[in-house]
Amino acid sequence: MLHAIGFDDEPVEVRLQTESPVADAETARQTLVELAQAYGMRGLVIHENPATRIDFQASFDALEAGEEFAIEAYAEAQKREPVEAPIVVGIPAYNEEKAVGPVVAEASEYADIVVVVDDGSVDETAERAAEAGAVVVEHPENRGYGAALRTLFEEGHRRNASSLVVLDADGQHNASDVQRLLRRQQECNADIVIGSRFTGSVTSDIPLYRRFGIWIINVLTNVGLGSLRKENRISDTQSGFRAYGPRAIWTLAEDETLGENMRASTDILFHARKRGYQIDEVGIKVRYDLEDTYTENPVTHGYSVVNGVLRLIEQDRPLTTLGVPGFVSAFAGLSVGYWSVFEYGQSGVFPVGIVSLSVLLLLVGFVASVVAIVHQSLRGVPRTES
Repeated sequence: MLHAIGFDDEPVEVRLQTESPVADAETARQTLVELAQAYGMRGLVIHENPATRIDFQASFDALEAGEEFAIEAYAEAQKREPVEAPIVVGIPAYNEEKAVGPVVAEASEYADIVVVVDDGSVDETAERAAEAGAVVVEHPENRGYGAALRTLFEEGHRRNASSLVVLDADGQHNASDVQRLLRRQQECNADIVIGSRFTGSVTSDIPLYRRFGIWIINVLTNVGLGSLRKENRISDTQSGFRAYGPRAIWTLAEDETLGENMRASTDILFHARKRGYQIDEVGIKVRYDLEDTYTENPVTHGYSVVNGVLRLIEQDRPLTTLGVPGFVSAFAGLSVGYWSVFEYGQSGVFPVGIVSLSVLLLLVGFVASVVAIVHQSLRGVPRTES
């Protein structure tokens, strides 16, 4: 059977049944053309497979634009059924017009939805991301990496995402690694899976100064998290390539304490550890041979992150960060005081400098110890909403 739509002022449907589908197909087609021309129609759209839906507008537009009287029908594009719990890839972006399009295009192969948060870019980042097929959420002004992450968590929660995979917009991450993170998440049912540059057989050519800086931050962060044993240690606390499960997406979307700058990566780990979330890692490779991948001065970035880590450690482990140094300072003050008494007994001259140092050490130790005890006590007191 041939199914044809005659195009005149109004479309007219014509069907022609043939006895021999193979032998008479060309004859039937010619018959339809002759009938359409005899009725004075301007053209003919021929459709041989009734099971396939026709894109009428595209077919008629092509018929009018071309010179042929009869053309094959354009099939309607298959529409993807909405997914109740989609896999969302989230990309925070700031002035990444050159790289964001290809990143979105590649990430789209592994996700149901790609969401780009344009954090107040002054170039065409939003336009390039939208052209590549991403859903774009724009911040009217630059608010920082952490603020962009917070928006992504809110979008993931609003869309009921089964997983939210966050990667950078600059092309340093390989979007095909999204599959590896999702596979690991399914295997171990982890709330957060980190794409690590320092685990597994995958290696990245990380500049020496960055490797050293990351090592320092890793040590401080793991101490703060209490992850001193090898099996609990996180090898790459600063990786921006992470997969989040539904529980983590929800609580992070609600957490207003996340920092708005680069320290947010560390804040998220403390958030997860406080709630007992399972964190796992899988090896990834990161490119460092690309231009314009650093949006912040490395020294400023490092200081901001280290300062944030120390503040988190102070809040979470006051006895470790204040109590122990306070005790050491007080002990040193007593030792110096004893020494000053010994010196006075030997020389008969009052050692003003040594006594002053002893008093200072004792005072610092006393204050630090009291603050540590108060902080530790307040940790168990529930906060009331004002």
